[in-house]
Amino acid sequence: MMVDIMTSWDVQAKLEDLIDMLIDCHPEGFAVLLGEVQPPNGSEILKMTRAAARDENENVKKSTPDATTEAERAVWSEEAFATVVQKAYGWKHINNTCKGHREANLKLWDVVIDHARFVGTSPTRIGTQLGYVAIRHGIAPDTVTRYRREFPICLARAILCPPADGSDFRLMPG
Repeated sequence: MMVDIMTSWDVQAKLEDLIDMLIDCHPEGFAVLLGEVQPPNGSEILKMTRAAARDENENVKKSTPDATTEAERAVWSEEAFATVVQKAYGWKHINNTCKGHREANLKLWDVVIDHARFVGTSPTRIGTQLGYVAIRHGIAPDTVTRYRREFPICLARAILCPPADGSDFRLMPG
């Protein structure tokens, strides 16, 4: 019997990473969060994982990995993704929380969406595109950067909070 030792802090950190990966590496990441499109499947998760690894300048093999390694990587990615979603009470809860968070923080969402669309993760586009997003929303470039940096943290906390009505109250996920 395998004991699950993932703490609530681990779950929050992994959920933040998942949100970041959806925003940066999925063509419709915000739509996935809001439940407007289906969550990514196994091959999409693997593509997002690879893209995130490249963005973080991790050692990514230049040659094509062998089938066993590739299959293992695909299974691990999909299982890790599914575990985080399950610990965050599932896609329905994630989608409902994201919709409520968006309604309550529309300007924040708009800034982060524009940051993802115009700035992204490319270091060569940051100066001019970041300024464009800042001017478009009437805020300082530092504020745009702070909104983008804090977005996954705030959203993960909202997702992992117990429901306001007291139904299904749990202190820790799982």
